[in-house]
Amino acid sequence: MKEKTQVYNVVILDKSGSMGSIKSAAVEGFNETLVGIKKAQDKFAETQQHYLSLVAFCGCEMKVLYDKVPVSEAQLLDMNEYQPCCSTPLFDAMGFTLTDIRKHVKDLKDAMVVVTIITDGMENASKEYSVSAVKSLVDELRHEGWTFTYMGANQDAVEVAVTLSIRNARNFDYSSKGAKMAMAKDSSTRMNLYQRIHKFRTENMDADAMLSTEERNDLYASMANEAFDEEENN
Repeated sequence: MKEKTQVYNVVILDKSGSMGSIKSAAVEGFNETLVGIKKAQDKFAETQQHYLSLVAFCGCEMKVLYDKVPVSEAQLLDMNEYQPCCSTPLFDAMGFTLTDIRKHVKDLKDAMVVVTIITDGMENASKEYSVSAVKSLVDELRHEGWTFTYMGANQDAVEVAVTLSIRNARNFDYSSKGAKMAMAKDSSTRMNLYQRIHKFRTENMDADAMLSTEERNDLYASMANEAFDEEENN
């Protein structure tokens, strides 16, 4: 086995004021996601190296709780670290976070970025990035093998996702149960994806070695979409 696939798990989490009523579910849901990624690291250590970024955003701040750290070093999120308040600068949170990670991974030969965006409200406070700028950025990143899932409450998540060029979207009920269920689905989708990558890399070593960066990007994107669709159809 040659170099491991560098997997960057990115969670962009709304912490605007309205998230306060589902704060516990958001924290518990993220922690479930983290536990799942840690399991994936252990299970697929032969083929994958997982990293974690967690950005919680509101109009007051864009709080980077984890910045591309090896997942083994990440700890469960504490309730005190996540304090919802004020407005929803979604486009700025996406723009700054994605641009930063893009710079980090651009020269890696075998890397993929798995982005999950979780929000219970519509954009209302961005100052630097417009919807068209974010859409263009996401378009470019998808062609670079990135995968995105948009999870929204109090909105038509599918419709909003389309405006951002995001294929995979899930609505969730604006409740603790709804938030937990949505994040559990996201964790299950990630595990499905990582299983697919591991299987391909271990069972198709010759083909794996021959892939160009562009071919690998296309393959990972296809696997991500298949994993999402399979979870939705369960």
